[in-house]
Amino acid sequence: MGDSDYDAQKGAARANRAFYAAFEELDIGAMTALWHDDDGVQCIHPGSEVLIGRRRVIGSWAAIFEHTDSIRFELSDLQIQVRGDTAWATMVERIRASSGGEDIRSDMAATNAFVRTDGGWKLVLHHASPVQRRFFPEGL
Repeated sequence: MGDSDYDAQKGAARANRAFYAAFEELDIGAMTALWHDDDGVQCIHPGSEVLIGRRRVIGSWAAIFEHTDSIRFELSDLQIQVRGDTAWATMVERIRASSGGEDIRSDMAATNAFVRTDGGWKLVLHHASPVQRRFFPEGL
C-alpha cells in the first residue's frame, strides 16, 4: 500500500471513529457535520425503512438522540476499504444503551460509506441491522 493509500485509509478510519464519537455524545451538530451535503445520502436504522435525503437522515438522528439517554459502542470485526474517492467500513457494533430507564444490549452488523471531499471524508450511507445468527462458527 502506497503512502497515499495509507493516508486515505487513515482518513476514512478517522471519519468512522468520529461518527461513533458523535453518536455516543448524542451530538447532533457533530453528526450533521459528518454527513455529505448531498440529497442522495441514505440511512437505514435497524428495523427502519430506507431514509433518503439529507433532511430526513439528519432528522432521524435528531429523533434518536432526543429519545436516548446514553449509548456506547464496542466495535469488532472492523474492516475499512478505500477505492479512489470512496471508502467503506464494515463492522459489528456491540451496543449498550439506555432509554426511558430501560437498558438495551444488542449486536448490529453495520456499514458506513464515505466519499472524499475537499472537507475530508463525509458519510453518504449508514446501514445497521441486527445480528441474529452467524453463518460460520468461531474458528472457521
